[in-house]
Amino acid sequence: MSEPTWDVQDGAIVERPRNVRKHPLLHRIYERHDELLAEQLPAGRTLELAFGQHMHPRADIGLEGWPSNAETVRKPALAGDARALPFGDDSFDAVIGRRFLHHVPPADRPEILRETARVLRPGGRVALLEGTPGLYRKLTKGAAFRLGLLEEDTDIYGHLSETAVTDLVSDSFTIIEKQTLGSPLMLASISESDASARLLDLYERTQFVKWWTLVVGERPESVA
Repeated sequence: MSEPTWDVQDGAIVERPRNVRKHPLLHRIYERHDELLAEQLPAGRTLELAFGQHMHPRADIGLEGWPSNAETVRKPALAGDARALPFGDDSFDAVIGRRFLHHVPPADRPEILRETARVLRPGGRVALLEGTPGLYRKLTKGAAFRLGLLEEDTDIYGHLSETAVTDLVSDSFTIIEKQTLGSPLMLASISESDASARLLDLYERTQFVKWWTLVVGERPESVA
């Protein structure tokens, strides 16, 4: 029997992510996402939530739901639940979340943002990147799953719309940046060929498909 790669814990999906490096174009896109996130982060101590197998380069410590992920990264990491962060108030200058909120039951997502605001210092920032369910994304991923080009679909709660991500952040933070990211070339990111990485420049020039939403919020002086 193969080793399980995902589970449900208190309603939230926790998983051992696929090896993105097997998909050269997708790996380069994710690196570009990391650069975009880093541009929005202030100096200081940074926490990453649900980092998977690779923590963001700017993160100083991470919290991860899948225990083995926390054990194998090279930076300090804890296994835990983002709905109850094991950190004191005003502990961080920035919090990063990359592509994980869609694994959390919708009713629990506001608590994660409230917890994030609690552990951030006044003026600290949260930077979230989430998949956005545009029509092209739905059609492309649906076809890829049917053809067996992608592994088991664990997105049981569905992705968050651009409005949903923005509203979640704006409940506890002041929005200071919002971007929609995506290109028709996302279809090529499934490829495991090294040649696919050469498409990155063209991918960057064709950003007119709604595939991800990047939202950055700043913590006000007082948190409700």
